[in-house]
Amino acid sequence: MKLDLTELKRMHPLLPAATAAEYAHRAAVGLERHRHVSGVVLATRFDRDRRDATLHWTSPPRGDLEQLDQIRVTEDTAEAVALALVHTARGWVVRRRLQRGEFADWLLHDPTDARSIALEVSGLGNGDASRRLREKLDQAGRAIVASRGAACVVELRLPRATVATTTERLR
Repeated sequence: MKLDLTELKRMHPLLPAATAAEYAHRAAVGLERHRHVSGVVLATRFDRDRRDATLHWTSPPRGDLEQLDQIRVTEDTAEAVALALVHTARGWVVRRRLQRGEFADWLLHDPTDARSIALEVSGLGNGDASRRLREKLDQAGRAIVASRGAACVVELRLPRATVATTTERLR
């Protein structure tokens, strides 16, 4: 499975072009900060489905990392990888960015069953990914704007992306 971060706008037509470009740029910075090169293998798990993907991006100019906040870069890298993964693996597309208090980052649409998904994303340089995934899935499950929740934790150092979903939002 190929995840081309430069294709975020094509994958998610409602995502503003400038936003897609910024995510792709910051993801390139974040991945190269961890000494990865375009084409790196990304271990993925989507619920019980495990498989490898390759991540592709355009290298940023030297020095860009020095101009960006490292925490913001980690968060935006995770968002870019998560959005590319959920689209490529499941066909999910962005409907809108969720706001504070809506319990997740993105409202997505699943074209296979016309259901909505609240996606919460987290990026880690280091840390306990399993614990973070449980916390984020619980958070996304509280979103009242979607019929189900999902969480994606992206570990930059490895790299690895794990997605877990709820079957339905608990009302």
